[in-house]
Amino acid sequence: MLPVSHRCLRSWRCFPNLTFNRKTFGLKLNEVITAGHLDIWLQATIRSGILDIFVELPQHLMLNYNLPCSLLSCAGSSLQSISLFSCAFHPILRIGCLKSLKSVCLNLVHTTGEEIGCLFSSTISLEYIELSNCNETTFLIIPSHLQELSTLKVYMCTRLQTIEIYAPNLTTFLFSGPPMEILISNSSQLKYMTMHGVYYSGMIQYARTKLQSIAVKLQTLTLSSSEETFNTPVLPGKFLHLKRLKIYFCGTRFKSYDYFSLVSFLEACPALETFFLSTGAYDFARQDTIPQDFNADSLHIRRIPEFHHANLKKVSINQFFSSKSLIELTCQIVENTSSLRYLVLDTTSGFYPRCTFKGLYMHAIRKARCAVEAVERYIVGKVPSSVQFKVLEPCSQCHVADL
Repeated sequence: MLPVSHRCLRSWRCFPNLTFNRKTFGLKLNEVITAGHLDIWLQATIRSGILDIFVELPQHLMLNYNLPCSLLSCAGSSLQSISLFSCAFHPILRIGCLKSLKSVCLNLVHTTGEEIGCLFSSTISLEYIELSNCNETTFLIIPSHLQELSTLKVYMCTRLQTIEIYAPNLTTFLFSGPPMEILISNSSQLKYMTMHGVYYSGMIQYARTKLQSIAVKLQTLTLSSSEETFNTPVLPGKFLHLKRLKIYFCGTRFKSYDYFSLVSFLEACPALETFFLSTGAYDFARQDTIPQDFNADSLHIRRIPEFHHANLKKVSINQFFSSKSLIELTCQIVENTSSLRYLVLDTTSGFYPRCTFKGLYMHAIRKARCAVEAVERYIVGKVPSSVQFKVLEPCSQCHVADL
């Protein structure tokens, strides 16, 4: 391997990016690349002056290669970013001085919360941290000395139970996973937050009951949930600075969810300017769908007289369908929001391509047309003339032959 190492060294001196694989080294297809090979190649190339280290291994090698921490020390103070994919990383002591390190990305990396802490203790300049699928990590602590840190992303770390954030200037926090214990000691700079619970339940409930106390100055919040066991509660806590709210209901497990309960969320956001709602895939067992032949005059529309909003300007509801609680939510907004300027109700989302799942495709068209009829019966007459109002519906020329 000595000649290969010399070749690596010459390449490192000439090229800013190096790729290690069988092709670049002219190795035969039946020659096995071992952890020892990787160590020699990396040791030959990583020297002081290196700016970025990006190591991505095939997933089947994940358990077989432990990236030596000494390699990071070899890069010294010049190193600006570390990206590791599908390997093990087990620092047990402080890793030299990484004073220029700004970015850390760990994806499918076998490492623990203690070991990640060792890496963080070696630098003060981190601006960006991303952890994805690090399934040995049970806790994550972001220390207070990381005063430059602005963005933290934590995605699908299945064993993670707690996140503690002490970095004082974090502005963006993106999270994907189940609701869990999150501590933010100083959230004065935190403006953008995403909480994706696509494979988990209760994220809307969690946001309404927990987030206003740990993210007091949020301006943009995006939420998604695969199931909500409870309707959105009415609580005294408020998001006083929130201007943009997006809520995604993902999947079909919302047959009993009361969309009208989201009024309490809007009420908790007095500065809100933009609200986007996606209702999720249509559930055939939905309990409050209004039949087409229902008498409009006999439908009792719930209202909350004390609800008024003075800043909400734009409302979009995606996958709108003829749900009584969804109609009630929309009526509550249009009747009690003096600032409203734009309202979009999209009934077309979720259509399937022609000739594919034909029955489901035709059902989606019928559902959309039922939604359009419900809008015309219960909502159109309540929308003020000052509001730019759009209802997105199936194209009469494209879809009339399908029914």
